[in-house]
Amino acid sequence: MLFDPSFTDRAVDAGVGASWQPPVAAVAQHRPADCVLTLPDVCEEVPARASVKWRDDASLDAIVLEQFRHGPLRAEDVDAPVSPVDAFQQAFFAWVRRQLPAPLRFLSFRLELCDTKAVMDAIQHQYEHDDFKPRTPLHLGVKCTDEWVHEVGAFAEPLRRAHPLLRHTIFNIVDRVSGKTVLVRTPGWFLCEASCLHWEGNESATDDDAREWLEDVYGGDDDVIGRYLPSVLRPLLCPNEIRGPDKVEGRRVRSSVLSENELRQLRTASPGLVARVCDHLLVLKQLLRKAGKSDCLADGYDAQPIYSGCTFVLAHNERTSELLDDHMNNAFSAGESSEYSRFISFSDNRRAIRAQYAQWSLGLRMLHHLDHLMALVVDPT
Repeated sequence: MLFDPSFTDRAVDAGVGASWQPPVAAVAQHRPADCVLTLPDVCEEVPARASVKWRDDASLDAIVLEQFRHGPLRAEDVDAPVSPVDAFQQAFFAWVRRQLPAPLRFLSFRLELCDTKAVMDAIQHQYEHDDFKPRTPLHLGVKCTDEWVHEVGAFAEPLRRAHPLLRHTIFNIVDRVSGKTVLVRTPGWFLCEASCLHWEGNESATDDDAREWLEDVYGGDDDVIGRYLPSVLRPLLCPNEIRGPDKVEGRRVRSSVLSENELRQLRTASPGLVARVCDHLLVLKQLLRKAGKSDCLADGYDAQPIYSGCTFVLAHNERTSELLDDHMNNAFSAGESSEYSRFISFSDNRRAIRAQYAQWSLGLRMLHHLDHLMALVVDPT
C-alpha cells in the first residue's frame, strides 16, 4: 500500500510495466494513411530514451535513503529489489520480525507502509481529516483488522490465590501497554463507556446520583432503570478487585500494583503458571520504565480505529457484550472509523530516525510479551 492505486502508470518509474500510450490509434500502423508521413531529423545529442519519475516517488526515495543511512535496517535483508522503496520494504519488515520473533496469537495487529495519498484515502471520510499534517511522504500505518474477546475466566481463581493483587497488577500493566501501543479494551474501558452512557461520565456515581439521569432518559421504566444502576452494572463490568482492590494487611507499599521486588518474590515462591506470569509482568514493567514518556506505537495521527487490539476482561458476560456491540454499531453507523489505529510519519534526520526506531522497538517488544502473557492467563474455553 505504498502507492495510491489511482496512479496507474507509476510502474514506469521502476521500468517494470508498459509505458504510457496515447488514447488514439497510431497514424498508419493498421490502416491506410491519407498522406505521406515524414518525420524531422533529430540531433544525435537528443537522448533516444527517457525515464519518467513522479515527484512524490523521488521524495520517497530520498527518505528511504535516510532510513538506510541512520536506522537499524540491514542491506543483507534485501533481495533483488526493483526500486528503492521495495528495498526499504524488505529491510523494514525484516527488522520488524526481529522485534517480534513469533506471530501474535491474541492480538489483532499489523503494520503497513503508506504514502501520503494512501493515508488520505483511508481517512477521507473523517470529520477531522484535515488534522493530519504529514511531516514526510512516508508513513507507518498501525492496523487492527479484527477484534477478539478474551477472558481470564477459570484462571482468575489461581491468580487470586497466588496474591490478592496479582489480577489488578495484570490489568494495570495491560492498560499501560495499551496506552503506548494499540488499544486493548479492559474492564476500565467498559466502565468508562457505561459511565458516559448512563451516569453522566461519573465512574464513581452512586445509584442516587444516576437515577435522576436515567429517569430522564428512560422515563418511568423501573426495570430498565434498575438494569443500568451503578450498583448493578459496575460489578459486572469492572469488579472492585480490578478497579480498586482492598489493601492487603501487612503490606507497606501504597500502590495497589505489585512492585518488581514483590513480583520477584512471588515468582520464587510460586510454581508453573504464576511464575511465568510474573516473568512477563517483570519484563513489561522494565520496558514501560525504559519507554518513559515516549508514545512508542501510539504516536502520530489518531485514525479513529473501529477495532482494538483485543478485548481482555476478567469475565465476558451479557453486559460487556452489549456495550461492545453498541460501540461497534455506532462506529459503523457514523462512518468515520477506520481499521487503522495510527499513522506515524517516518522521520528524516539522523537523531529523530534513531529515536523513532528505538520507540518502535520498545512498542513491538511490549506487544510480544503482552501476547505471551495473554497466552498464559486467557481461558481457552
